[in-house]
Formats: sequence, structure tokens, C-alpha cells
Amino acid sequence: MAEPSSTAARPAPVESPRSRRTQEQRSAETQTKLMDATIECLLEYGYAGTTTPLVVKRAGVTRGALLHHYPSREDLVAAAVRYLAVKRVQEALETFGRLTLTEAVVPQALDLLWRMHQGPLFTAVIELWVAARTDESLAAQVESVEQVVLTSLASASVSLVPAGVPPSVVKDLVLTAMDGIRGVLIGCYSSRDPQRAQRHWERLRRHLLRLAEIELAGTRPQARSGAAEAD
Repeated sequence: MAEPSSTAARPAPVESPRSRRTQEQRSAETQTKLMDATIECLLEYGYAGTTTPLVVKRAGVTRGALLHHYPSREDLVAAAVRYLAVKRVQEALETFGRLTLTEAVVPQALDLLWRMHQGPLFTAVIELWVAARTDESLAAQVESVEQVVLTSLASASVSLVPAGVPPSVVKDLVLTAMDGIRGVLIGCYSSRDPQRAQRHWERLRRHLLRLAEIELAGTRPQARSGAAEAD
């Protein structure tokens, strides 16, 4: 009896999900690794110490892969600025999306804004802000995306106030709160007292709540009608 041929048809190998990744998916994965590594380097080494060799090593990719996506350090940092902006906006929208329209929404929103500025993303942003003071190219990148972040945050907050409150009032309150929060954090940036920023925030929070009460009270129907009668 003839032995079975060794060249008999074999089942085709089953490709793993990893082997079926498209070039676009692999490229996106590489870019994400590079962006995450850049942020980590900003946090650990600061802007001046964030070099392309360090980023390549931290990301676990080749230098060629980095140069393919970002030909220069300036391109890498510019991309990191945009990447940070997108992540901050996503975080903000998710955060505000958890709030509900109640009488406690203002203090809750203030507390959420404070917490949003506590993580590593904002620390990396501060590194870029400081470096941008003496780097015109970086300053242009930071300024352009920062407007997007601020506008997104302010717009997301408009849905959290009662009907009849002008959006401009809400946006001004949010932007004022963010200015104050950032001032507190930057002012305490070099402090070795871990509770200093929190103490300053509690003081700022009290004043922001008073400001919000005054501003929102001025938009209520009875307040507007009273002002009209006085005229």
C-alpha cells in the first residue's frame, strides 16, 4: 500500500489577531507608545531633559520608527502637545458628563475642576508652559491647543446650569475658576509642603462659590425683573 504523501494538503495556518493588524493599526500603536513615553519623560526629566533617545528607549521602539513619524524633536513635542490636549478634553467631557443638574452642581463642578488638574497630564502641561516662555515655536503650539481645551471645558459646563442662565456667565465662571486653580498650583509648584496647594485651594474655593452665587443670582428672573423696575 502506498504511504501517504508528505506533500499532502495541510490546513492553512490560522492567523492570530495580532498578525492580522493592519499597517495603520501598527502605526497608530507606535505613535501612542511614543506619545506616552514623551509624557513620561516630561514628568521625569522635564522639557530640557526629554530627548529623542530617551523617548525611544522608554517607548521600546526603534529610532527609525520615531523618525518615520516625527523627523525632529520639535515635531515630537508638537505632537505631544496635541496628544495632551486631546486626552485632557476627553477627561473633561467624561468628568462633566458624570454631573447632574442639582443645587450642589456648582461646588461639585469646582471640585472636579480641581481634581482634573492634579494628575500627571497637567504636570506635563506645566513643563511645556514653562519651556514655551523662551521657545517661540513651542509657545505657538501650546497656545493654539490650549484655546481648544479651554473652550471645550467651558462649553461642557453650560449644560450643568438651570435654563435661563446665559452661557457667557457660565463660561466666564469656569475660565475664572481654571485661572485661579492654575495659579494656585503653579504658585505651589516648588513647595515641599504637600498640603500647601490644598489649603490654598480651599480658600480659593470659598471665594469662587461666593462669586458663582452672586453671578447666578443676577441671572434669575426675579433679579432681572427687579433691576428693570428700578430702571
